[in-house]
Amino acid sequence: MFEIYQYVFYVFIVVWVGMSLYTTMQHYQAMKADRSKSFNLFQLIGALFSELVKRFVSLFVISVVAGGALYLLWELYLEITGG
Repeated sequence: MFEIYQYVFYVFIVVWVGMSLYTTMQHYQAMKADRSKSFNLFQLIGALFSELVKRFVSLFVISVVAGGALYLLWELYLEITGG
C-alpha cells in the first residue's frame, strides 16, 4: 500500500503544471480571439504564474484532504481486519 506514496510527489507536480498550462492556454486563446487587444507576452507570463499559485494552493489542499481520508480508511481497514 505505502509503496505507491513514492510517486505522489511526481503526480502532484505533473497535474499542477498541466492544469496551469491548460488554463494559461485558454487565456491565450481568448486573448488571440479578441482582436481589439494586442498580444502581450508579459500579461501571458503573469497569467501563467498566477495560475501556478492558484492551482498549487487548491491542489495542495485537495491532496492533504485526500491523503487524510485514505489514511483514515487504511487505519479503519487495519482495525477491522485485526492487522
